[in-house]
Amino acid sequence: MLKIKDENYFKRSLKIFIIATSLLLLSFTLSIIFNPSFETFKNISNKVPSSLDNAQGLNKLWQYILNNAIRVPFQMFIFSLIPIPFLYFLNIVSTSIITGIAFGFAIHFDFNKGLLMVLSSIPHAIIETFAMCFVISGLYKLNKTIIRKISNLFRKNKKQNFSFVLAFSNLLKIYFLIALPLYILAAFLETYFTDFIYNLFT
Repeated sequence: MLKIKDENYFKRSLKIFIIATSLLLLSFTLSIIFNPSFETFKNISNKVPSSLDNAQGLNKLWQYILNNAIRVPFQMFIFSLIPIPFLYFLNIVSTSIITGIAFGFAIHFDFNKGLLMVLSSIPHAIIETFAMCFVISGLYKLNKTIIRKISNLFRKNKKQNFSFVLAFSNLLKIYFLIALPLYILAAFLETYFTDFIYNLFT
């Protein structure tokens, strides 16, 4: 139905999701053990775009979509054009680690409220991470295509080139048909569901 000409894109996305989840759990565990200082948590909080600080309702929803579904994937896309493998992984690595530390700090600060915050945040965190994984899966092939074309310039025995047009076409399909709807769903949950669940039990 999607006509994505890459048999392994879903399997690759799943592997990336497992890596991202492992990083989150590792940073969460270390955060619980070593109890990061308030300054560390404050520095993490400063990474949240200022436009989200006082946003409410539909404006907050739009800001989440603008940042998470447009700006971040565009940054990853720019990184993927640089012929260095896995540079475009930086966003998901930093997001996973920061989220794990934030969850750990919240539980240290107030166990009951922190645990509630973590549980209410899990649905949108999972969906948003999956969306990023699908984008990265598409970027993997695009970046691999660029690296192969450049490396072939310096090889005597050329390796088979991948089609840049096909890789880019697959990336667009993955983004618009899979990742973007997931990003929008995650933004909706983050704007309304997380606060609803948190307020319901506090």
